[in-house]
Amino acid sequence: MGTHGTEWQSVSPLPELGQMVCGTCRTLVSYPRGAPRVRCVSCKTINLVLEDHQIGNVNCANCEVLLMYPYGAPKVKCSCCHSITDVGEHNQRPRLSDQQGPPPHAVI
Repeated sequence: MGTHGTEWQSVSPLPELGQMVCGTCRTLVSYPRGAPRVRCVSCKTINLVLEDHQIGNVNCANCEVLLMYPYGAPKVKCSCCHSITDVGEHNQRPRLSDQQGPPPHAVI
């Protein structure tokens, strides 16, 4: 290109970002999707990143704030009031076979 021409540069697409709340200081943290862990910029805690299908929700037994926990956890500690809430069977992830339903009947 000449000195008067416009020069086009190839620009890489920006990575898709996810967001989560730090489990220690409750700061909203952005991270590139697919990252297994993310370090909080405020308190430097390394947080495990879970996908939607790996997370359950339950209200704190003490202060009623909505808590997120990894499926399979028997209890969760509230980051606001520090009380422990039992997850209980009604909040556990159903087995994959229960999610899929009964097998289809064979047609003869």
